[in-house]
Amino acid sequence: MEDFSSTFKKTIPFLVGISTVYWIFKPKTSISEPGKELTSDCVDTKFAEIIGDYLAHGMGGSVFRLPSGDVLKVVSLENDGEGTQGEMNREQAGFIEDLWLKKLAGDENVFISDFADIRHYNRGYANLEMVKLVNAERPESLSKRSPLKVGEKIAYWVMEYIPIIGKGEMSDARIKGGKQRIEDWGQKHGYKIEDLHAGNFGEREDGTFVAFDPWPTKLEVQERD
Repeated sequence: MEDFSSTFKKTIPFLVGISTVYWIFKPKTSISEPGKELTSDCVDTKFAEIIGDYLAHGMGGSVFRLPSGDVLKVVSLENDGEGTQGEMNREQAGFIEDLWLKKLAGDENVFISDFADIRHYNRGYANLEMVKLVNAERPESLSKRSPLKVGEKIAYWVMEYIPIIGKGEMSDARIKGGKQRIEDWGQKHGYKIEDLHAGNFGEREDGTFVAFDPWPTKLEVQERD
């Protein structure tokens, strides 16, 4: 595969209409303004080719299924459709970014099996092609109320595909245990994990519980104890 310089690169040209997207990007290694050059001793420049088909859109963002079988989620950090100017999306993206950076720093056990496996994370700005892609797939009512705009700050991550959304064949005890482990895990890392309803967790093919779209809120230091 072609080598790329350490300079941050990101392009999103169309390949096959609105159903495809192609990225070249370097992972962020600290929380800072999107688009600025960031470096780290623990990670080399990454190259990723992402070509996906639209799956769904919620208040939080747009979701695409990739040829690899994984899922790409794109969220605006400025607008979430809930009137909070992107606060919900920033909280979720900040949570994933926090843990992703720990993983890049060498903590391979920072994520737990009860949470969807995160395979890549980054932030940046929406360009024209991304805006066309996301807005074309959004429900008309949402696109009119809170369309994605060129230059808008976004976050995006690649995670495992969850084949069954909701209870599936899982017992109530298995679901309860999974939720409790997710909440304890979040607390350990300084977050309160909420919104674990049936639309935000599911069942893997092996029957295990997995949460993929909870609402994490950063805890104050005194709340973590």
